[in-house]
Amino acid sequence: MPIYLSQYEDWKHFFTKKLLDSGEFFLLKTTSKGDTEIEIYSAIKGNPDTTIAVGYFSPMTIIYVHILNPATPGKNRQQELEHLYTYEFDLKKQYGPPGLDFNEINVKGINNHLEQGFNGNETVYYRNGMLVFSRLTTSYYPDSPKTTTSFRFTKEPLINHLFKKLLGIRDRYDEVKNIDLSSVFKGLRSSLE
Repeated sequence: MPIYLSQYEDWKHFFTKKLLDSGEFFLLKTTSKGDTEIEIYSAIKGNPDTTIAVGYFSPMTIIYVHILNPATPGKNRQQELEHLYTYEFDLKKQYGPPGLDFNEINVKGINNHLEQGFNGNETVYYRNGMLVFSRLTTSYYPDSPKTTTSFRFTKEPLINHLFKKLLGIRDRYDEVKNIDLSSVFKGLRSSLE
């Protein structure tokens, strides 16, 4: 008998139980963008600046679950560029069309993602108080290999950036922040301890 499907009616019920009923988050607002209904939850426990945005095609299909925090612009950008696929957690099929249906494999996958939290780190670079650059080292799952991704947040033309590299001119930063991603979102299970 499916364990998760017997506990939840649909994705909305799942997120209500996992986030609200646990006392970890509260529903900050509900909005929509095109055909997507968006629920934004804000943390009560753990890092108070962390929010979780869930995009629904319908109560039975979600397009994304973004765990966002203003201290981690690279991690935010990484998530905002991606969406969930039909076979996101299916080891045989993988990918498929956009949208994650409410079924046992997918509910288990999202549940694990929420319970495991973030891993890795992000280094954020500022110049004159403005965000310039971020280097994100993380993996989607704690036991998978980590990768490093860089994000530029300035509108500097690419040719200028390449010219500086060729001449050996290094960017100068006023402030550099190193963030342990688990301090942003430890996971639901971790924050209950």
